Amino acid sequence: MEIKEKENKEQLIVLSNKKNLSVTGTNKIISLKPDLIQLDTVYGGLVISGSNLELIKLDNNTTRAEISGTINELKFIQPKNKEPLLRKIFK
Repeated sequence: MEIKEKENKEQLIVLSNKKNLSVTGTNKIISLKPDLIQLDTVYGGLVISGSNLELIKLDNNTTRAEISGTINELKFIQPKNKEPLLRKIFK
C-alpha cells in the first residue's frame, strides 16, 4: 500500500503567552524582519506578524524554529496553482 507524501508530514505549532512560538516542519526562512517573519513549512507558507520578533533558534535536523517577541497574528498562505497559459486561453 502506498502512503501519500503529505500524510507523513507533521507540523506542531505552540504559542505560549503570546510571546514564544515554536514551529516544527519548517523548511526554510523566507523573510526575517522585526515585525514580520515568513517561513516555508511542510504545509505551505506561514506568516508571523507582531513586534520585536526574533528568530531564537532554527534546527535543521528537527526542522524546528523558535521565535520570540509579541506575536499578533499567524497566517497560513496556500501556494497558488498556476494554470498553463494555453488552458486559460482556450477555456
